[in-house]
Amino acid sequence: MRTAAELMATGYTTTVEEAPDHADGTIVVLDDTGRPRWVVGPDGRGLAVEIGPDAPVSGLSALPGVLELINNGLPAVLVVEDGRLIGLLDAALIRTELRRALEEDGDAIGTVLDGDWELYGAPEARIGLVRVRCQVCGTVAEVDEYPIAEIPCPGGQGHRLVDSGTE
Repeated sequence: MRTAAELMATGYTTTVEEAPDHADGTIVVLDDTGRPRWVVGPDGRGLAVEIGPDAPVSGLSALPGVLELINNGLPAVLVVEDGRLIGLLDAALIRTELRRALEEDGDAIGTVLDGDWELYGAPEARIGLVRVRCQVCGTVAEVDEYPIAEIPCPGGQGHRLVDSGTE
C-alpha cells in the first residue's frame, strides 16, 4: 500500500484570504496560523480533509464520508504533518490508487466510489480528521466522521456543532 507521502503533489496554491467560490485548479485556504481551512476547486469550496504522510492512501476507503465528498466535487485531500500542509492528493489520484489497491487486494478496502462500482472489504481504522468551522461561533473542530453527528460545539458556548458546509 502506497502512502500519502509517496503520492502527494507538492505544487499547489495557498491563500490566507477568503476562499473564492471556484478555482480552475486547487487552492488551499489557510487560517492565520497556517492550518488548512478549505479546499477550493472547479466545483467550489470543500472541507479541509487531512491525512498524515505515513497513512496509506487506500485507507481513505475507511472514511466513507470523505469518499462521498470526493464524489461530490472535493478536489483534494490534504497531507498534513505537525499541523503544517506538506502536500495534497487530488481526487483523480485517489480514485486511481483505490482502483489499484482493489486490483491488488480487494479485501483491503471497502466502500462505494463514483456510484458505479463497489469496493468490498473490512474498513481499516480511521486515518484522518475532518476540520469543520462552526457556523454559530466560528470555532474550528476536528471530527472523525462526516457528515458530523449531533455533538456539542467545542467552543464551550452550549450549542451543538453546526457545520457551515461551504464557508
